[in-house]
Parts: sequence; C-alpha cells; structure tokens
Amino acid sequence: MTVLAKIISHSRTKKLLLNVLNENRVAHAYLFHGPQGVGKRSIASAFAAGILCPESTGDACGTCSVCTRVLENKFPDFSIMAAQGNNIKIEQIRELQRNAQFKPYAAGKKVYIIDGAEHMTRDAANCLLRILEDPPPDTVFLLITANLYSLLPTIISRCQMVSMTKAPAGEIEQMLIESRHIDPEKARLLALLSDGLPGKALEMAGDEDESELRKTVFQLNEKINLGNVGELLKTAEELEKNREKLPGILEQMLLWYRDKLIWSKTGDEQLILNVDKIDLLKKGSGDQTWKPAARSIEEIFAAKNRISQNANIRLTLEVLLMRLAENVQKSG
Repeated sequence: MTVLAKIISHSRTKKLLLNVLNENRVAHAYLFHGPQGVGKRSIASAFAAGILCPESTGDACGTCSVCTRVLENKFPDFSIMAAQGNNIKIEQIRELQRNAQFKPYAAGKKVYIIDGAEHMTRDAANCLLRILEDPPPDTVFLLITANLYSLLPTIISRCQMVSMTKAPAGEIEQMLIESRHIDPEKARLLALLSDGLPGKALEMAGDEDESELRKTVFQLNEKINLGNVGELLKTAEELEKNREKLPGILEQMLLWYRDKLIWSKTGDEQLILNVDKIDLLKKGSGDQTWKPAARSIEEIFAAKNRISQNANIRLTLEVLLMRLAENVQKSG
C-alpha cells in the first residue's frame, strides 16, 4: 500500500495532495493546520515522500530506499525542524536558509518540514518570511501548526493551506485494531476518548500509565461525591506532588463531566465517551444534574487556565475540588 493511502481518514486532504502530486504542480510552501494529534506530521511526511520518491506515480511507493529514509528522517534532501526548548530560534531558520541554497543532493527537490511553526520567535518568523518571499529553486517548505492564527498573516498568505479535521471514532478504532492489535472493546474506548485525534489514540494505546490515570480519576470522583473537606484537601496535596500527571487527570475529568452533562440531557448511550463506565454514569446522573455538570466543566477549565498562568497549584486544586463537591451536593 502506498504511503498516503496507509493513513486513516483525512480523505479530502489526501485527495488534494494526491492531485498535486499527480499533476506535478507542487508549490513552494504548504501550511498544515489542525488540532494537536490530528495527524498533521504524518500527512506532511507522506506528502514529502511523494515529492521525493523516484518511483512515484502520485503517492509515494513506500518501499524504495528514498521513501524509507524520508519516513525515518534520514534522507539528505529532507529534514524536520522542531522547537529547541520552547521556541524555534532564528539560528535554526538561518541554518535552514543556508542549506536551502545548495542544490538537491540525491533527489529533484529539497523538502523541509517546520513542525510546530507557532513556536517560532518573532525574529525566526521574520527570517522565514523573507525566505518564502524569495524561495530557493527546487525547495518545498511544509509548515505544521496547531495554532494557525499565532503565525504572521504574511507567512500564512504565502503558503498553500491544508486544513485537517478530526477523524471519525470508527476509523480510529479500526486503526488501533489493525496497527496495534488491540482488543476491539478497548480500541473502541480509546477511539472515543481520543476525541477524533489519531495521535492521541496511539499515545493512549502505548501508554501503560493511561489505565492507571483513569483509575485515579474515578477514585477522585468518589472522593468528590463524598465531599469530605479534609480528604479533598489531602487529595489536592497528593495531586500537587504528582503535577506531571495533572494535565491528563484534568483532561479525563473534563471528559467524565462532559458525559454526565450529555447523559443528563439526552440519555443517549451512543453519545457517551466513557462507555465502560455507563452504569456508573446512569447511577450518578439524573434529569437535573446537567447544570452542576456544566458548572463543573467551567470550573475545571478555569483551573487549567490558572495553572497555565503559574497560579499556586495546590490552592487552585483545593478550590477546584471543593467547588466540584459543592456542585455534586447541588445536583443531589
């Protein structure tokens, strides 16, 4: 199977890129944008392979030495740039600029992927803009971003746009079964929890701590339901000590309260993400629980925002857990 064809979903995007390859009308710059984990880098790398593959009649063959080396990022006329630390620095763009001046070494073109283009410093972005305004011959730039409007409008205007949207849960489920040989029931759960993001589903599938994290979340929900203030304060302290797991815990909590909200409003099992917890959901949700669930979602988002702004983590968690417990009491 050819390279683009192996990628699940994104049929519109794949058709667009295949048309470009088939008609040999590759532009000098493309901007792949969409949510984190949606598959932008996989699509961009497959497109790069299609541009460079000597056996290509459109899509990259996926079997020649060029394709193999491109997909392993070991081909001399292909490179992937990402942030060093928190940013893509001007020195990185200048190095790219110097390399781009040389003719392709082993293929007809050079292809550069800039992954996380939103992380470019202002100086780096301006340097890239000058390159895009007068691009070197036989050179293609593939920019990837999860935050389109953080880029300079002038950079956006000089790129062909490739918009990528979330994948259907059924396609992600099938991918997990075929590529990771995951049990169908678990694959369905991961597909639903991934929120349409294949990258997130693959990450959860390969994360041994994921099931432990979900277990932690539901234990936490039990404590919230009991509403013992002393126990909640102790829990906030424990969460602070394991702050590296906090983003995942808050994300899972959002999904749980989302399910409570949806269930209380619709009673439709087909809309539920935590399908393995449907009995627990039915037990704890009623016709009047949607408002407290909605308030809880707002509280979790607010806590995430405060933590991202370097607020006191323990205090933020203490307030969050007590407010969530208060919402439970109001729903009862």
